[in-house]
Amino acid sequence: MEPLVAGQIALAAVQDVLFATAAGSLACAVLGTHSGMGAPATLRGWQAGLVIALALTALAYLWLQAAVMSGSPLAGAGDAVAAVLTQSHYGVAWSVGFVGALLATLSRIAGRRGLPLFAAGLLLWAAGKAAASHAADAGDFSVREAIHLVHLCATALWAGSVIVASVMLRRAAPVADASAGQRAAFRLGLSHLATGALLVVLITGLYNVMQDTAQAGVPFFGTAWGRVLSAKLACVAAAVALGGWNRWLILPDLCANAQQDGPVFIAALGRFDAWLTVEALVMLVVLVFAAVLGHTSPTGG
Repeated sequence: MEPLVAGQIALAAVQDVLFATAAGSLACAVLGTHSGMGAPATLRGWQAGLVIALALTALAYLWLQAAVMSGSPLAGAGDAVAAVLTQSHYGVAWSVGFVGALLATLSRIAGRRGLPLFAAGLLLWAAGKAAASHAADAGDFSVREAIHLVHLCATALWAGSVIVASVMLRRAAPVADASAGQRAAFRLGLSHLATGALLVVLITGLYNVMQDTAQAGVPFFGTAWGRVLSAKLACVAAAVALGGWNRWLILPDLCANAQQDGPVFIAALGRFDAWLTVEALVMLVVLVFAAVLGHTSPTGG
């Protein structure tokens, strides 16, 4: 693998994590409000930092893409950036995503009133990413590209909400001041959100795999793409198992004992959060594999 391509994959993995955690921070803020538990005051700062980093990594990725597309050395890719932006489909897709990152950044100035704009910016970012993916081979505004956009957003909500919640529940001081009922309600809402997002991920992901394998026309394990996808699916299965364990075995006990707020409830709370942390770590690996897949051809070419 060429160093520039390896750099692209690394940056794409960072972007996937940033996008997911930005979407997850939005979801956790909404869940915190609905549960009555609230959200830490630092959450808005996290959101601003995440989308600023997203915009900066987008600029770095554009420079790398210009070097790859022009065949120039990294230091001399500046002359190719304008051509990539104005003369390539990738340039249009990148511009859409970058505008989304800027909108999400500007939305943080408006505080809570800027949350709809923050969400719209993230959606634009995902649209740009979908337009620059394998799904765009079917054409712009195609059904396949739209389904991939839904897949990206659902994956971000699923992975991001788990990652952000695992950090928020352990480190945010306001969470500790919430009542037992509010803490249980937040975790119940998180479980419902993750389950719903997972169903969308599985349906859209199955569609994407069917389209890509039909395009490949080679044995599934005969390409690097197939092997990477297998590893990603194994991690997805592990994340589903961890989430299912929490949802079906720990969450009922936690909710049933929320009224007492005694040692049994605290123990169930600790078990839920511990498994949530493990699930969050697996989610990070899933996002890394997704970045590798995005830079691997299904046809093996």
